[in-house]
Amino acid sequence: MKKFSIRLFALLLTLLLTLSLSAQATLVDWSSVFSDSGSQSGISLIDTEEDEEEPGEQESIYVQQQEPAVTDAPAPVALPDASADTSRIRDDADLFTAAEEVQIAQRIAQFQKNTGMDFVVMTSNRPHEGISAVQLADDFYDHGGYGLDEENSGVAYHIDMYDRYHYISTTGAMIDYMTDERIDTAINSNSRYLTGEMYAQGALNMIDMAERYYRSGIPEGQYQYDVLTGQVLTARHKALTTGEIGLGAIIGIVVGAIFYGSVHSSYKLKGSTYSYDVQSNSMLNMTDTEDTYTHTTTSRVRKPEPPRSSGGGFSGGGGGSGVHIGSSGTSHGGGGGRF
Repeated sequence: MKKFSIRLFALLLTLLLTLSLSAQATLVDWSSVFSDSGSQSGISLIDTEEDEEEPGEQESIYVQQQEPAVTDAPAPVALPDASADTSRIRDDADLFTAAEEVQIAQRIAQFQKNTGMDFVVMTSNRPHEGISAVQLADDFYDHGGYGLDEENSGVAYHIDMYDRYHYISTTGAMIDYMTDERIDTAINSNSRYLTGEMYAQGALNMIDMAERYYRSGIPEGQYQYDVLTGQVLTARHKALTTGEIGLGAIIGIVVGAIFYGSVHSSYKLKGSTYSYDVQSNSMLNMTDTEDTYTHTTTSRVRKPEPPRSSGGGFSGGGGGSGVHIGSSGTSHGGGGGRF
């Protein structure tokens, strides 16, 4: 029993020594591990600082990738010049869009440049209260101060939606270019745009027709007459072609040369040294003249208006232009029709 106790004690002692040595070994291993992890931790910190710069580089690369690529995109469509002068358009009936008003204004500017005359457009959609569409167009042009020359020559085009009526008022030189017959042709041919509710196209077409009449020139035989009395106010216009003008100039030069040679030869003394001074001896001095006024007789006969055209194309004929006096005292031609 005593021996057994000694052996047990020795066994326990051995076990304790073994556990003690194992614990020391374990501590040494953990310290080495801890030391390694510390060094690893230091490396990790350095790597972390270096990695902190890498996101910046990644961000820079990302921004560069977001830059738009250059492509062959089509050129933008040119829009109407919004700065165009629309003061010559009064759209009380609200028939034109803003873009259409700019387009009409640009066409008017071109008309002014090509003709030296003016053009205005107005629309209405209310009762006139006793004022005709004719007077509205005349007054709009006169009181608006339109016109580019001394005669304020130009055209006013009025679209009246209340009475379904459109009218052309002419002023100054444009009265002779747009005769009654030409105005009827323009009104009749333009009605299709208004009945089709293409109002802007109708205004543009009327400007085109006025310019075409201007380029065609004043028709031969054109004259102005009073629409109330039928009295002829101007002589008939005689149009000469370029060939006729050239031929007349040549004939005039030839006739003048023959006359000069005949007179000069008649004053020349043959076989003599004497020279007759034609210039000093061919002067005429008129000493006295008198006109005696007796009386004047004036007869007025109403002249019927010329037959109006039924439309259907451009006409080069004359026929005259009927004129009336507007409220401002200005003479106007014009004509209109329903649509």
